Amino acid sequence: MKKKDMIALIVAVVIVLVGGNLFIKTRVAVSENRLASNINRAVQNKDGKLFLKQFSKDNQNIKFSDIGAQSVVKDLHDNATDPTSEIGKIITDGRTVAGTKVDYRFTVESRRVMGLFTSYYLTTRKSPVQITNYTGYGDDMTVKMTSGGKSQTVTKSQLSSGLFPGRYDFDISSGGEDDGSYWVRPAGDGDTIELTVTSY
Repeated sequence: MKKKDMIALIVAVVIVLVGGNLFIKTRVAVSENRLASNINRAVQNKDGKLFLKQFSKDNQNIKFSDIGAQSVVKDLHDNATDPTSEIGKIITDGRTVAGTKVDYRFTVESRRVMGLFTSYYLTTRKSPVQITNYTGYGDDMTVKMTSGGKSQTVTKSQLSSGLFPGRYDFDISSGGEDDGSYWVRPAGDGDTIELTVTSY
């Protein structure tokens, strides 16, 4: 191989390595500042999908997490007394945002990308929901989640497996009668929520 070709090859390899590292650092690895910025953007735009993307894959895969995430950004946007532009920093610092319906519990964790860069993301704990039926109809109960403009039947086992933080609305009926509308609001602390169903 000629000296000129060798130099060109070395230059090409250096460009690929530098470009690859730059791509990973700016596009794949998420700095704490970028994480805070993404959270701010999600809250300002009430973008539950973007907010949910800031969490670990396990958290993203929690059943109904899209509904919870959307309600969290709405709550943060509509009710926080802290400036919207500071919410991301508050969360990444491990503090709670003032003025919201509950004190959401989010934790910042990190992982190594390609063994070179540190990438930051959020985690939370899912809260099991235990339904106690005091209508006199035993376990003959239908639970429909009405959050997010949908009406979907959910099982007691799905609820007891835990919900992502946020507000979840339900219409519950037992024994063929409508027992009313209920809601729960997990905070991300992992505590079990007791939902008591009673007759009118």
